Amino acid sequence: MIVYATKLSVKKAIAGVLVIGAVVWGVTALVPKAVETAGTETAAAATEGLDAKLKNNEQRVALLESFGWKVNPEPRSEREVQIPKVFDETYEAYNAIQIDQGLDLTPYQGKRAMLYTYELTEYPTGAEGVIANLLVRKNKLIAADISAAEADGFVHGITQMPE
Repeated sequence: MIVYATKLSVKKAIAGVLVIGAVVWGVTALVPKAVETAGTETAAAATEGLDAKLKNNEQRVALLESFGWKVNPEPRSEREVQIPKVFDETYEAYNAIQIDQGLDLTPYQGKRAMLYTYELTEYPTGAEGVIANLLVRKNKLIAADISAAEADGFVHGITQMPE
């Protein structure tokens, strides 16, 4: 049997209280962070979805559906595109949409990527001819939008669902 005996000095008592206080303070400092981040869970999940690998058509369709879009599972078109080395006003505006949803085309200036276009089977406002575009480079989503090419058309990110 091992017996350990020690004298309790003032220094040891203060050190023990400080250690316990530090543990309690650490736990209370972390709890508000957990509560605070719970509210941003949806936004984080949206950004996480945009980071998914897109190796095949099923994964691209699943990505669109994860944001609530109903699409025809067969792409309307698949083509290779060249992202300009220098962005004009149109590309700057388009990239602003991408940045708002957690993507950025700037690192891909001058690079080639695959553009996959899907037809939406229904759009919340009832608009017809609405499409989803996914720009993919090396199985990574680098841009995505929902758009209508009509005269009074629109373009917005895939993370924004109109009411």
